[in-house]
Amino acid sequence: MKKNILLFAFMLGTGFGKPLLAQNPIIGIPGISDPHVRVFNKKIYLYSGHDDKPDDSTWVMKDWRVFSTSDLVNWKLETIISPQDNYMDGQSTDCWAGDAASRNGKYYFYFSDGKRGIGVMKSDAPGGKFTDALGKPLVAPMHDPTILADDDRNQTPYLVYGDKSGGGYHIAKLNNDMVSLAEKPKPIVITGQEWEKAPMWMDKNYIFKYKDTYYLSWGSAYAISKNIYGPYASVGITGKGYHLGPLAHSSFFWWKGQFYHAWCYYLKPGYKFRATIITYCHFDNEGRIITDTDFLDKHFASGVGQYDASWPKIEAEWFYEKDSLTRKHAIGNGDFELVAMHNGSWVRFANVNMAKSSQVLTARISGLDRASALEIRLDSLNGPIIGELKADTKAKYNTAYQNISCYLKRVKGTRDVYIRVKAQSKKTEISLDWISFH
Repeated sequence: MKKNILLFAFMLGTGFGKPLLAQNPIIGIPGISDPHVRVFNKKIYLYSGHDDKPDDSTWVMKDWRVFSTSDLVNWKLETIISPQDNYMDGQSTDCWAGDAASRNGKYYFYFSDGKRGIGVMKSDAPGGKFTDALGKPLVAPMHDPTILADDDRNQTPYLVYGDKSGGGYHIAKLNNDMVSLAEKPKPIVITGQEWEKAPMWMDKNYIFKYKDTYYLSWGSAYAISKNIYGPYASVGITGKGYHLGPLAHSSFFWWKGQFYHAWCYYLKPGYKFRATIITYCHFDNEGRIITDTDFLDKHFASGVGQYDASWPKIEAEWFYEKDSLTRKHAIGNGDFELVAMHNGSWVRFANVNMAKSSQVLTARISGLDRASALEIRLDSLNGPIIGELKADTKAKYNTAYQNISCYLKRVKGTRDVYIRVKAQSKKTEISLDWISFH
């Protein structure tokens, strides 16, 4: 009931100052489309389009919305960007996809004026207010920009935009001022059946870099290259189900060591009104993208960044935060574990609903020896210990997985749960598959 009241209040007015609660669809608000998520100043910002009404039979997009959160649960509407604030007609309904970037202490919002071109706005803060930087398009025609700051010494910025019917995606290096091109845009060559069978209208790219590889996505498909300019070779799809298809306008982002995938979908066939959902995302051992639709199957309405002790299991790869050395490892069939956990390693599950206070915690663990333990702490790494997972004192060091349980001190309310490794040997290496309160 509380979320319905918040949604009604938002749809009546602007929503400024209202507490917006995480769930799927994201923030609990329909109409959010073309999501681009960026992290600025230790805060998450969602730059989105805004579909006007549920019964629109064509795209009616009168503005853009910027939301922010510091925990993926509590969201705030930062600003509404109107086309009257840039060179577009103030009455325009063509506020198509946008993206944002930061450089030299300034923030830049790149927007689509339908298919006519891409403009750029500038602000002193990631949440605005944004003002027109050029008074004209940065590039024209074409639309749907993504900005990538490379990981070289200069963090060279690039603009990628376009659609298949317009000669495919194009790329251009940006100057340091972020509002002019350093070179003539070049077409990106993509090979493979995923791109070949993509419809001619295919637009809304997303590009990012993971390790030494560039990932270029469209719809639910993607391609990779070792060179930002390409050519790119199609790999496959990012996931199945939950409207992950040609119309899924995707965005990927990192937050506290976790990787996420957000995309939008149409709520009703034949009507141009969308919503955006978000879930955890992983790379398998060969670097392929695995969108965690298993999480959505089990906990769609909860959204990410919050958990419930009543769930049968909380998979380790659904963590909210971890130390820098602990990493995910694929164990087949879309399942993952956390590995390389040594003395001092930790993983955090934030906002765990402990309303039904649990007396026992069971974890599936490998590598736990008689001289090591997993401390269960509350609220911080140095918070109170409410339980300790220990190996059987008669057992030898075993790299095979075991289900190990411990009693917990009674806890109520919503709390952060930290699992921290305590080991005497530097050779101790623990893997964690899942935890379960019961």
